[in-house]
Amino acid sequence: MFFIALCDDSQYDLDILTDYLAELKKERLPIETTVLKNGEELIDLHKRGHRFDLLILDMFMKPINGIETAEGIRRYDETVPILIVTATEKFAVDGYKVNARRYLLKPVDKEDFLNEVRQVLNRSEQMNEKYFTFTGDSGVTKVPIQDICYFESQVRTITLVTAEKRYEFSGKISEIAEQMIPYHFFRAHKSFVINFENVRNVYKDVITMKDGNQVPLSKHKAKDFRRSFLEYTEAQF
Repeated sequence: MFFIALCDDSQYDLDILTDYLAELKKERLPIETTVLKNGEELIDLHKRGHRFDLLILDMFMKPINGIETAEGIRRYDETVPILIVTATEKFAVDGYKVNARRYLLKPVDKEDFLNEVRQVLNRSEQMNEKYFTFTGDSGVTKVPIQDICYFESQVRTITLVTAEKRYEFSGKISEIAEQMIPYHFFRAHKSFVINFENVRNVYKDVITMKDGNQVPLSKHKAKDFRRSFLEYTEAQF
């Protein structure tokens, strides 16, 4: 799933760009769009740990403009691609200061806009294919998927565990479980999503990871877990 944030205080312009993005859904690109009318709200989302694959900002917003919004976001995410939509190129130099990918002049050309978005999402998919990326108190962190032993959920906090380190960030274990299915992760318990690649042993209701950590196996998940783990193991040979 790709997450795109649109930020513009003009409902008219928001409607146009939202309609453009709807074309990508028809192409079966998995996108989810968050629409905001205030740059401060978008900055606050980043501060609270939200992550997006693309930000589309209007230049002339109030109370803070697109450049000021981008500056605030860069405190929490230095790499997220930013497209700035504007009626003039007057502030283009400022856009480079916040590492904006491109300026798009209004009225925004539909095909030009969609091609730019496609390029960003394709690059995002390639770069993140072998990494799990999350936003925490220290900003955006990328962890190689092969290094992840498991995810553990405690209330609204997710702990990502590798053999060397533990990371914490806000999230839902159900969303993590769904996101990691293509990478051979399995929700073995209501609070744990484990990486098959780093499982050493399964015995009764305990999963032992290669680093020695033990994870509980729910009795309701045990049958499906063992079958899936066996299929994964056989596929490696």
